[in-house]
Amino acid sequence: MSEPPTFVLVAGALARERFMTRDGVDLLSAAGRVIDLDLAAMTDEGEREATFDAALAEADAVVAAPWGRQGLPPFTPERWEKARALRVIAGTFDNRFHGWLDVAEANRRGVAVIDTSRSMTPSVAEFALAMILNLLRNIPDEVARVRQGGWRDGWVDTRGFVAGDLAGRRVGLVGFGVICRRLAELMAPFRCTVQTYDPFVSDDELRARSVTRAASLAELAAASEVFVVGIPPTPATQQIISREVIDALPRGALFVLVTRMAVVEQEALWRRTRAGEIRAAVDVFAPEPPPPDSPIRTDPNVIPTPHRAGDTAQAHHRCFVVACTETVAALRKEPVQYAVSARDAAIYAGTAV
Repeated sequence: MSEPPTFVLVAGALARERFMTRDGVDLLSAAGRVIDLDLAAMTDEGEREATFDAALAEADAVVAAPWGRQGLPPFTPERWEKARALRVIAGTFDNRFHGWLDVAEANRRGVAVIDTSRSMTPSVAEFALAMILNLLRNIPDEVARVRQGGWRDGWVDTRGFVAGDLAGRRVGLVGFGVICRRLAELMAPFRCTVQTYDPFVSDDELRARSVTRAASLAELAAASEVFVVGIPPTPATQQIISREVIDALPRGALFVLVTRMAVVEQEALWRRTRAGEIRAAVDVFAPEPPPPDSPIRTDPNVIPTPHRAGDTAQAHHRCFVVACTETVAALRKEPVQYAVSARDAAIYAGTAV
């Protein structure tokens, strides 16, 4: 009978307080032995590396609490030689492996890399849907009016913007990854016409989800009443929502951004909102936070939120519990949902063809 696995659990004080849950730790404890490390508290790099290496020599799996590496040192060739029993590296890494972990090398050695940042998708997609509805019905301004002692004043003046119902709208999704796929599912009861631009998704997969493909981002923008940006920032997506794409949006269109401002040529976006040509709900900015005197904060055609799309207690706890669950499953050679492939890593590194 084989020995129970050894889990090296790496977490700093903040992650322990905010993100880790007892049920996640209990999953590991029930399956094997847990070595608990707080590497981030060690200010001496040599001490941190020596402590980790000693634990790594016994580890079947390394689990890092959300978010980031939590003080994990790089997996150098010398460190890989110490990791003879290692079969899983899991955590919520936000696809940031450059400089510390070669996913292809891990996979070559039979080590599954699990990144549960995508398990935050349901929260982000729900937030995107909420912001679409906020734009369509101008809910924040209506709430502010009541709180300031006012009330409705005749018909709602939409000023030529797309407004009112979501049902039947033309929705353009930039990218058809995990965020926009979930958003498309949430919008299904509204019977919208959904189109996307994503060169990494097959035609068969889009047809199966009743989504059509646009030939370009500019074509997608031109056909959209509601335009949702759901792609991550990679070297290949920097300012991919360019001036040309933003200018292609019809007058009165709605723009929703829930990933990172790095993918948007933001001055072109603010030019159109200031001109009253489009309205936008934006959860991410560059820089963050925007300066106190930034006109973005007071532009009546912008609904700004402080980077909250995926930031819920449930989402953070889910990231950790899923990391623990999938670690145990991977060791048992059971299917997992959030394993990272070398191709995934290449896409986020901007080197995928």
